[in-house]
Amino acid sequence: MKSLFLPKLVGACVLLSITTASEASFLANREYTVIPPFECTTSMSRRTNRVNQGQHSVISSTTNFKYRGGASSSDTNKLSMVPVSAVFDNAPFLQSSQIILLSNLFGFVVSLTTGSHLHLDLIGTGAFSIAALPALLSSDVLRVKLSSGAVAVWGAKLAGFLFFRALKLSHDTRLDTVLSTAGGAAGFWFVSALWGIVCSLPHTLGTTSSVPGNPIVLSAGMALFSLGLITETVADLQKWSFKQGNPGKFCDVGLWGVTQHPNYFGNLILWSGILLMNAPSLIDIPSSSIEGGSILARIWDTRRAVVALLSPLFMWWFFSSQANGSMTNAVELASAKYGDDPNYKKYLESVPMLVPGLFKWLRQLLPGKA
Repeated sequence: MKSLFLPKLVGACVLLSITTASEASFLANREYTVIPPFECTTSMSRRTNRVNQGQHSVISSTTNFKYRGGASSSDTNKLSMVPVSAVFDNAPFLQSSQIILLSNLFGFVVSLTTGSHLHLDLIGTGAFSIAALPALLSSDVLRVKLSSGAVAVWGAKLAGFLFFRALKLSHDTRLDTVLSTAGGAAGFWFVSALWGIVCSLPHTLGTTSSVPGNPIVLSAGMALFSLGLITETVADLQKWSFKQGNPGKFCDVGLWGVTQHPNYFGNLILWSGILLMNAPSLIDIPSSSIEGGSILARIWDTRRAVVALLSPLFMWWFFSSQANGSMTNAVELASAKYGDDPNYKKYLESVPMLVPGLFKWLRQLLPGKA
């Protein structure tokens, strides 16, 4: 890894979402005066004591709501009269981040004690699925369940395939140098943990919100996720099948003929779908819904959405760095292996590195093309 400046910068930005106090906790058991009065439109049972004071309304904090936030399964929480769709609780995000960190720490320990490469993707990618399980099993919000299920399915699928490939190939020559020292192994697992936390931000931050989401946006996000998952899966299978029958040759069939890294592209697409399905839940409601809220307050309400956008930006840097050889020696190895083949040089010049043409990409996903 030639530069860790950007990962460290992104890690610092993620602290913004970690250090933000839970609005649900802050608002609990307090009495508020709201100007002008607003109505809480929710189907949940509630008891509101309102005392008219001119144009002011004092709203009692004794209203009981059934909690619907993220991965928490508490039956009731005593909250002030705040629209239930506005409730945010950072606990699910923190829990997910802890699972990813501990999983990668375990992977680092295994690397130091065994010197093996076989467990890298099983642990590093499998951590996504493990971290998604608490929200999947405990939340009663459909959007959270769909998002958690999507992450769990993708993580299990990719971790399983990469582990199978690692067992067949015995080791990954691209990582021999990186993992040959303790410092290199630490750097690898640091980036792996950072990738896990930042990549999953659209999902993990989404689980902190009780917003049910927009049905149209949710459907569009699921469709985009499905396209990305299919693209990544087909690309991996195409290359594996090609390599079994054509050892020593570079893969340029199917999706590999329209982009040099269709698996990376598919990953970007599926996580964009997860970002889309959670997008409506990433903006706070209370301060920007109250008349007279300042511009800074409205900007602050969008902080979760801004932090979630670090995911596609980080992944673009992450995949681009691997594709152009600035992070690993994959390009050098490929050049040494295929550099004498004139078709390979032509391939590099004519095929996009990451993003394929729209219609060329979709055409490859049609039945009979895969």
